[in-house]
Amino acid sequence: MKSFKKALAILLAAMMAFSVLAVSAFAEGEANAVITFVDVTVAAPVDGEYATGDWVMDTADAEVTFLQWTDYDTEEILYTTDEETETVDAAFVEGGTYVVRLTVTAADGYEFDAENIVLSVNGYAADLVDISEDSKEVSFTCVFDCDAEAGDIDDGAGAGSISFDQVLGFLKTILLTFVRFIGSL
Repeated sequence: MKSFKKALAILLAAMMAFSVLAVSAFAEGEANAVITFVDVTVAAPVDGEYATGDWVMDTADAEVTFLQWTDYDTEEILYTTDEETETVDAAFVEGGTYVVRLTVTAADGYEFDAENIVLSVNGYAADLVDISEDSKEVSFTCVFDCDAEAGDIDDGAGAGSISFDQVLGFLKTILLTFVRFIGSL
């Protein structure tokens, strides 16, 4: 029992030491805080409904700056936030497959982790399309099937599975958050 308490004390001391280092680096302005997890919630395809630009993120570290819905088979654009792009006036159709493409921009003082970024839409794994050289913008897609009741992810069109690296990135994010929390106490 004593060795367990000793190991726990050493672990907590190490975590506090690392958190102090991270806070001091951010305080000096030398480096941006790193975003390793992005989850965006969008209005998923429902039969008879039209695509919208509605989105929600539970963070102030970044925001959606571009959103586009495309028919997976025809590649016709149903909705886009880009005012110069022509769209087709069509509703989602039951049995159809649709792609949402998002671009998320990091807030001032933040950047995306190009090596370990975990991306998701409505809780499903998304596919990375591009990350800017300065790591301030990330673009990704997610594929959805449309049914009569609610939008479901399309597991067969390349999305829906999370890689081992994404799981590790997510766990790293949780650990870093915990370390920062302990350091702030």
